[in-house]
Amino acid sequence: MKFLAACVAVMAVMLCSCGDGHGSMLPKSGGRPYEVLVLSTGDGNASGMINSILSRDVDGLPQPEPLFDVSLTDSIHFNQVAKLARSIIIVNVDSGLFTMTGIRYEKNVWARPQVVVYINTPSCNELQTVLPDMANGLVNLLGRFELNASMSLLTAGSNANAGAMVDSMFGCALKVPADMKAFKRGNSFIWVSDNAPGGMQNICVYSYPGVELSAQRALYVRDSVMKENIQGEWPGSYMRTSALTVKSGTAVEHGRTVMITRGLWEMEGDAMGGPFVSHSIVDSSRRRIIVAEGFVYAPGMKKRNLLRQLEASLYTLKLSK
Repeated sequence: MKFLAACVAVMAVMLCSCGDGHGSMLPKSGGRPYEVLVLSTGDGNASGMINSILSRDVDGLPQPEPLFDVSLTDSIHFNQVAKLARSIIIVNVDSGLFTMTGIRYEKNVWARPQVVVYINTPSCNELQTVLPDMANGLVNLLGRFELNASMSLLTAGSNANAGAMVDSMFGCALKVPADMKAFKRGNSFIWVSDNAPGGMQNICVYSYPGVELSAQRALYVRDSVMKENIQGEWPGSYMRTSALTVKSGTAVEHGRTVMITRGLWEMEGDAMGGPFVSHSIVDSSRRRIIVAEGFVYAPGMKKRNLLRQLEASLYTLKLSK
């Protein structure tokens, strides 16, 4: 069981680099980011099992939102239009063909960008047994596909002026979404925003002295930096972190350890708030920590995709050569 989960996790890492071999003349995939179409052959109960995994709540949002928006279909309705979906999971249940559960994926089968995941299993009972071990790997695989798709859009077109300011101030590269054109500069701080009237997206970059990544210190510095640079509409109001909501962990990106922090922000003295995510890296040559953060203000709106779009930008953060 653990081996199966490990295999899926490895596939998620490999997704960013493996080829597809289907050529470049495929039609554009349909649907919105983080939509998944699930098809089950042989036993419709398998679709419900996959749905239960993909519909779990996202961490770090103020209101419940699922990891993915799942649609279920069957072989009869899996037509040429359905095959244009950006993320497809095909569950084949057949005891005559399979003796154990296996999983594989292909890129750009019927459209581009697209990922198609095949899960082959002898029975729903067998699938239910292995699902707990393969769940995180499956979620990571689909999530990494969407992350890579968003990063490709940034590569195709980003705000070059904002990127140049970040490079000039911090000596690091960051691809900022093209529609984020408003900015404010401070002491070792820059705030870029799209100033959208509904669903405002923001990116902040700042630095502070240090050579070790510490979640506790990062939280203290964040509150200090935001209090100085992001004030509310009313006198004495400023951004702060809702400390009890914060979760931190580490990952390796561009060959460098990154501390990833998620949580909720709120405005002291004002009724404002929302989710944030930050990436922190060590610039050892200058003995400082560089932080790139995305935060969303979208009252009454879904926030998952807005925040994930910003996170794709954060994944482009790296020190300039």
